[in-house]
Amino acid sequence: MIGKRRQFSPTVFLVIVNTTIFLVQAVIPGLKAYLLDRFALSAPGIEEGRWWQLLTHAFLHGNVWHLLFNMLALWFAGRVVERVMGTWRFLALYAASAIAGGLSQILIEGGDVPLVGASGAVCGVILAFATMFPEARIVLLLFFIIPLRFRAKFLGWGLTGFSLLFVLVGFEPWIGHAAHLGGCIAGYLLARLNGYGVPSAPERLLKRWLSSRVV
Repeated sequence: MIGKRRQFSPTVFLVIVNTTIFLVQAVIPGLKAYLLDRFALSAPGIEEGRWWQLLTHAFLHGNVWHLLFNMLALWFAGRVVERVMGTWRFLALYAASAIAGGLSQILIEGGDVPLVGASGAVCGVILAFATMFPEARIVLLLFFIIPLRFRAKFLGWGLTGFSLLFVLVGFEPWIGHAAHLGGCIAGYLLARLNGYGVPSAPERLLKRWLSSRVV
């Protein structure tokens, strides 16, 4: 009897691609420097017409911890979001969040320091999850030891709020907080545009204001 064919998982695919690129660049001399020069996001790169960097930076990582945290977050949130959105809309969400994060980093921070990492894209996936399932109870292991239990909506608010705060105060400027913020905003907006979640207070106020202008 022929077994049931396994369904393609975009989350698994992205984890494999990111991990493979990291491992390959670690073992081939000179490859990491080349990838950073051509595919990491920077203002000089954009000025030279390397617009692909807005997306490709999300497939490079600075060290194993950077990769591990991003892939763990993508694994747990992405597998849920992909089942709801479907493969292609999920991949579009991931790519759009990465690009929005890259644009935010360039526009807010200037992009003088090359940006790498899937954090912006992953933040978008997390915000989509929090928008779809705001009351879902999740457990995070702080330092992989201390369990923190709260609802998904608080994770979304906290991730967005702290990213904004860190941008405003300039906390650890070598980290792409603006990219995180841009990814969060993109993930939330795309989830809402696809009909998931409930209107936020600003959305309700805007809708009320627009309704009042209709004669």
